[in-house]
Amino acid sequence: MALFPPGPGGGREVEHGYKGKSSLLHLITDKEGKPLGITTTSAKGNERIQALALLDQLESVRCKNSKNMTICEADKGYDSAALRVEILRRAYLPIIGYRRNQKNHISTGDLYAFLKVSKRRWVVERTFSWLKRKCRRLLIRWERLPEVWNAFAVLGLVFMWLQTLLG
Repeated sequence: MALFPPGPGGGREVEHGYKGKSSLLHLITDKEGKPLGITTTSAKGNERIQALALLDQLESVRCKNSKNMTICEADKGYDSAALRVEILRRAYLPIIGYRRNQKNHISTGDLYAFLKVSKRRWVVERTFSWLKRKCRRLLIRWERLPEVWNAFAVLGLVFMWLQTLLG
């Protein structure tokens, strides 16, 4: 899922998106909301490509001999048939909401009922809330260089993991 912090200072990778001038934070978490990977792009960045980049970050730590499929859940911004096929190819089960203009699709609610799982997208939103509350530097992008902005995002994840591990 993506977070849209405003970038009033401008800089590289700050573009006009649907909510104004900004950049995007893309985050992947486990089912408990622990952050596993983060990337940053401009506001016009393609969310579907970033989803694959985040899944690439997980490949190094994923258990290879697991017989169960891992569910990959995303919102409507990631709706794409090509993305669903690629996620299935990587042995994840995609549960991605469909946009309104799509016809003849399975409703996401029916898919949850069939798989007997509950909706967990709110967990990612909660993780974004934790990041914004604990790392105020991520609330508004003041950095002009994307490398510095990305470093602060990764530092926020490290800070969250340290708090989790040390109590």
